[in-house]
Amino acid sequence: MNNVETGKVTSRKNLVSMLEKLLDPLITHFDREGPGLKFDTGGTHYSEKTRQIEALFRPLWGIVPLLAGGTEYKGYERYIARLKEGIDPEHPHYFGETHHYDQRLVEMAVIGLALCICGEKWLSFFDEKEQNQLHAWLNQINQRDIPKNNWIFFRILVNHGFRLNGLTYNEDMLKNDLELVHSFYRSEGWYVDGYPDQIDYYVPFAIHFYGLVYAKTADENDLHANVFVERSKEFAQSFACFFDGNGAAVPFGRSMTYRFAQVAFFSAAIFAEIEVLPYSEMKWLVLEHLKHWMGQSIFSHDGLLTVGYYYRNQVFTEGYNAFGSPYWALKTFLLLGLPEEHPFWSISEKAPDLPSKKLITPARFLVTRDQKNKQVQLYTAGLHCEPHTHCDAKYEKFVYSSVFGFSVSKGQLNLRQGAFDNTLAVSLDSERYYKMRYEKSDYQVTKDYLLTNWHPYEGVRLRSIIVPFTPFHFRIHMIETDKTIYLADGSFALGFEVDGALIQKITNPNQIKVMSDEHQVGVIDFSHDSELEYVYGEPNSNIMKDQTYIPTAKDKVDKGKHLLIHGFYGTFVDDTIPEANCTIEENEFILSVGQDVVSIPKSLLDLDS
Repeated sequence: MNNVETGKVTSRKNLVSMLEKLLDPLITHFDREGPGLKFDTGGTHYSEKTRQIEALFRPLWGIVPLLAGGTEYKGYERYIARLKEGIDPEHPHYFGETHHYDQRLVEMAVIGLALCICGEKWLSFFDEKEQNQLHAWLNQINQRDIPKNNWIFFRILVNHGFRLNGLTYNEDMLKNDLELVHSFYRSEGWYVDGYPDQIDYYVPFAIHFYGLVYAKTADENDLHANVFVERSKEFAQSFACFFDGNGAAVPFGRSMTYRFAQVAFFSAAIFAEIEVLPYSEMKWLVLEHLKHWMGQSIFSHDGLLTVGYYYRNQVFTEGYNAFGSPYWALKTFLLLGLPEEHPFWSISEKAPDLPSKKLITPARFLVTRDQKNKQVQLYTAGLHCEPHTHCDAKYEKFVYSSVFGFSVSKGQLNLRQGAFDNTLAVSLDSERYYKMRYEKSDYQVTKDYLLTNWHPYEGVRLRSIIVPFTPFHFRIHMIETDKTIYLADGSFALGFEVDGALIQKITNPNQIKVMSDEHQVGVIDFSHDSELEYVYGEPNSNIMKDQTYIPTAKDKVDKGKHLLIHGFYGTFVDDTIPEANCTIEENEFILSVGQDVVSIPKSLLDLDS
């Protein structure tokens, strides 16, 4: 890809103004009674009291860096006053005694951040008694059990913040926690989030983010800090590939309601003054990403961030997504910790020069981008998560796109409820009760293809080989079954508006596609016996568009071995879809899209190999 000079310099004042517009709508909600803020409803696995506390703490991820950079947010006094009430055991609004695995332990991390990056200023807001109360309430994190994942860094930030400000801290706990974080490391800058297969955005916007905060504020001879810095430099080389030329990142995995926290890793690197990429390129990534998000329907009528992704949507969310949760996105404003006079603010933005294909072996990803740099696609293989909500849809589809998003099922009774985009859904019951790939299995990830073995039912074995040509890809499925099964191979999901949209359904003998005024998606059947169908996804199943069509190849297969070959694409309506071909030779498949050709050995289809 070619570098793109933007020819402009975005000042710190511009970014401060953006942050203030995000924060200001919250001010009026301080008038309501309670320990924190309440501006919406919705259930979580934690209490209403804790939901209010979360809503109070999360905006501080933007306010604290602003303070560290020499600017006081006009409404910060309200936050400090409410915090003083909350840490006072005698006050009716006391935040309370925590328990093991308590959500309130999560929220302590931002106070740890404050102690780390502007401790003297932060503590000046509290008198001696209040400082003792603050310390006592935060110190509960050293007395509670927490998950052995990114939560470990919440305790690290609190203890490191105590240490930096001469407060009593648990030295052994801090040492052990830092060592535990290192045990999550794999290679090429990539960690897992505590569990053996858990890989998602918590690697950049949690583990690396906190590691860079630690590195910025630790002693220059701190070995842990040096390790975090070197790993972040390596990580940036592949993670930058998640962003397309419009500033959008590929949605993948859980916690997508944190939205523009996707780019917070680069904000943390900027704040830590570590050029994991050149400053000009990191600045472009952060600012273009924020600009992209400010153009989406992510706000309520009164300017509050909502739970959802491109629109307000509770369907796909996790049990820990409360009304205040989305303000974790303000972590992206950590770069405001650099003062106005820092030379970073005078640097012009420049788009990074990113490869068209990037194999990320430790994460089991192959990331590709189209020639115009308008779309990034992320191909996956292998189990990526513990069983979070809609985990199969969020982690184990064949491909994820920065343009089309992904869908989650609202039911499995039919294809409409399932909204099975970019996956092969399998059913035993006359096309009802579908399930998609989600299991520990053998896999291969190469620069040319991804292979996964999976076993959706007893007596049913599948091998799926995905061959990317972005924005087109082939799927070769080898099926061995001892019973009749029903298969549905879904394309990208095309979003549309019910009223006034230019939806065009185009049908050819072995292919169908659907077009809007912006995009086109389609499927080509190279097996020549699949039934092609336009599936209308259940409303609100897709994280980007509330209405979708999913062109789908359907097959009924009886006992025996079967080979299915389908091609899929999702791209912009003004892009020409090059001719795609599949030729089966004696020992290999020859797959081509335009001038690009990939050969796949037939031996890969051997389910016993």
